[in-house]
Amino acid sequence: MPETKESTMEDDVLVPDATIAWTTRRAPGDRLAPPPEFAEIQRSGAPMGRVRIWDDSEPWLVTTYDEYRQVTSDQRFSADKSRPGFPLKNAGYQSKARTFLQMDDPEHLPYRRLFARHLSAARMEALRPQMQQIVDDLIDAMLAKPQPADLVADFALPVPALILGAVFGVPAEDREGFLDLASTMSSAHSTPEQTAQAMTELRAYSEKLVAAREIEPQDDLISRFLEDGVRGGVMTRSELISEVTLLVSAAHDTSTSLIALGTLALLNNPEQLALLQENSGDAKFVSNATEELLRFVSPAQTGRRRIATEDLELNGQIIRKGEGVIALDHQSSRDPKVFLDPDRLDLQRPEARRHNALGFGTHQCAGQSLARVELQVVFSTLYRRLPNLALAVPEAELPFREDTIIYNLDAMPISW
Repeated sequence: MPETKESTMEDDVLVPDATIAWTTRRAPGDRLAPPPEFAEIQRSGAPMGRVRIWDDSEPWLVTTYDEYRQVTSDQRFSADKSRPGFPLKNAGYQSKARTFLQMDDPEHLPYRRLFARHLSAARMEALRPQMQQIVDDLIDAMLAKPQPADLVADFALPVPALILGAVFGVPAEDREGFLDLASTMSSAHSTPEQTAQAMTELRAYSEKLVAAREIEPQDDLISRFLEDGVRGGVMTRSELISEVTLLVSAAHDTSTSLIALGTLALLNNPEQLALLQENSGDAKFVSNATEELLRFVSPAQTGRRRIATEDLELNGQIIRKGEGVIALDHQSSRDPKVFLDPDRLDLQRPEARRHNALGFGTHQCAGQSLARVELQVVFSTLYRRLPNLALAVPEAELPFREDTIIYNLDAMPISW
């Protein structure tokens, strides 16, 4: 924890008096809440504070809801990581290949439209029966094993990998290998060398899939991206391969986290779990419950990173051209000005869908419709089929992954 801070008035704007150090460490008593340092800034009444990151730079830190939405929707805040002063996530981030996530409009817009069209809610809803079959099959396999099972290894890791395989058109004979690659990239038990090798192999496999679909198109996402994206002039073939690899990696990590941590949140709130079990057949209830679990868990830890392209004002505070800004998904989704009693899990919360767990603005999660349908299937099925699901170890013994971009668990022993 930082030293106690007092807020001071500078140019009639409330600003925390001290710069805090960047952290992903959660409080021992509430491992699902964002780091308490961020809540402290939010409670101070200041629109933002300063945070010292790995390279000793001090970007602005946004913890409040309205300011988060302005940063993520105002085109004067650039997502281009190549700009001098951009608040990079770590030392290796600059060397990573540039993707559509680091593009600004108008360059970003064609990519956004392409992904929105082919990852639409209607298209993802059409895949619900396949997702349901995958979830049921994995629960069947888990039930056939001796207890305790590991919810992460036996369920939370394979669910998104197999669903992504179905979305991208991975042939049945390749799905086990695809699952292994996706799981290796997300597993805390993988060495850096194993993770890098899995990423290399996934890219090679993505290239193989693209080559196959060039010869024989199918009713899958890669075929549609080839037709609309590559032949339509939005992206090159090499960019398509990179974007497929990125989507698999990002979507897999996030969904795995939400399944595991969402389950933990429900186990910690048995009355809410009982409500979900009682209403698992009510699509409207399940949809809202999924939004609330997204809000409550908000697993992305590093925030939305931007840099000001000109001098501008954010809730009375002047942000100078070239200054970095980090807008926090998780803390802004617990802003008491928007969410009543924000630290309480409430599956019937009327404002649940207003969360920022999937971002906001033009860079909002491209796979959000896929994530929503997938999680609705999981949350409506797992606890109905395992009504006595419980942790097989004390929560204090669970291995949390605090030092990663996506907050997660390494393992989650369960019984039923």
